Amino acid sequence: MGCSTTLLLAALLAADQNAPATEAPAEDEALTDDKASANDPATEAGVAPVELIPRLELRQSFVRLPGGVAAHVTTTELDIAFLRRVLLRYQGHIRVLSGPNGQVSGFGDAEVQAVGLLASSQRFVAVAIAGAVLDSASQPELGTGKTQLVFGGAAALSPVRWWLPYLIIQEQFSVAGAAARPDINQLVVRFGNIVFGPGFSWYKLDFDGVTDFEQEKGRLFGQIEVGSLLVGRVGLFMRSGTQLVGTEQVDYSVEVGLRYLFRLAKGKPSEMK
Repeated sequence: MGCSTTLLLAALLAADQNAPATEAPAEDEALTDDKASANDPATEAGVAPVELIPRLELRQSFVRLPGGVAAHVTTTELDIAFLRRVLLRYQGHIRVLSGPNGQVSGFGDAEVQAVGLLASSQRFVAVAIAGAVLDSASQPELGTGKTQLVFGGAAALSPVRWWLPYLIIQEQFSVAGAAARPDINQLVVRFGNIVFGPGFSWYKLDFDGVTDFEQEKGRLFGQIEVGSLLVGRVGLFMRSGTQLVGTEQVDYSVEVGLRYLFRLAKGKPSEMK
């Protein structure tokens, strides 16, 4: 989960980027080897909260803010497996911000992250998360605050093969950067559920609680995602979200993305049981 460019945009781009940033996904890599069940949808779709399946992803999002402000964000994400128990993630953003005073566009801050597997089984996974948001935007207003460190963890438990609830807790705070950029200090808690449908489809519902220690405010965001693997390892998904509680900063958000999985478990999941 990331932070935004200005104090107004902070919660907005924070709610969408890291947790999820923080889109964030977790699944036991061990579920993808030869010991995995070929009929387990959670093994196949590659959509869990702290995903350890390497992928390449391209996302296009639109966010509407109060006061006639809008943000278009194009995100490229690359996840690379390292030593089988660590996933290295890079995210780059191109932002276009439009408002009453005109339009600003360019590169946003780059994000790097490592997701390490702590414990796993066929139905449970726990990971640790560490990363940074780099002060690399082409213009200050396109960044997400000062340079930040990110620490957290996530766990997912599948009580039945078609349902995967999960929890992500993440702290993100500024450590350095230009004075023109805002300080960031946020605690993000995401509770989510994934339901796996027929074939390679999935349906995801997330609730993100954001505690902003700099502004001394709390907010709650909700997001729904629907997706499916279409051809081979290529998947298509769509997300839509809004702010549910707290000082209004987001009217609504819509995001569409393509995902390519570098590895996929054998077999195709059966219909939901």
